[in-house]
Amino acid sequence: MTDLNPMTDGDVDPAMARPVRSDDCSLDRLTAALERELDGVSPADVDGTRVASLLREYAAGEDSWRRYAAAGDDSYSRNLIWRARDFELLLLCWKSGQASAIHDHGDQNCWMAVLDGALEEEHFSARDGGLKRGRVKTYEAGGVAFIRDEIALHQIRATGGRDGVSLHLYARPIDSCLSFCPETGDATRIEVGYTSVRGTACAEADPEAIRRAWAE
Repeated sequence: MTDLNPMTDGDVDPAMARPVRSDDCSLDRLTAALERELDGVSPADVDGTRVASLLREYAAGEDSWRRYAAAGDDSYSRNLIWRARDFELLLLCWKSGQASAIHDHGDQNCWMAVLDGALEEEHFSARDGGLKRGRVKTYEAGGVAFIRDEIALHQIRATGGRDGVSLHLYARPIDSCLSFCPETGDATRIEVGYTSVRGTACAEADPEAIRRAWAE
């Protein structure tokens, strides 16, 4: 796929539509490299080692993500960096103590690269009408985690009394997921949206309108 001029949708600010990527931005170069690995490849055939290596290399020494970091007061933020047919890259910002719901990943591949701070991942499995806790692991800056639904459900939280920032790569994009009640194990389908798009706050913009604006 080649870079496109900004596309507009009647329901979104043109600033939220797909931009032209810049060779001067290491994060844009990462999205182009990920595209070469993921475009047209089924989730089962993705070279996960190569993808993790690209994320780890970026997390180890790049900071171009900082221009897109927008934290949320009430919950962690989801900031869209790039979206294509076969993957989506988000920058998540976590204030100390903020956590995700226990959730699945819609049968897609999910990588998380920690860019700043430390994030704790806890695994869960659905058993006997409830949830069973699994392993807990903390990832420091530079660490990369991977998960699919057959591995576990999981929950992510900022830990160590610090804020955290992470890149989340979904291949393919996930527009909804199941959120699980920790007490009962009951699942609720939730639609996921964005806090910002390439640094532009979304306000009340419809996530589906943003997705249409990024459509190929």
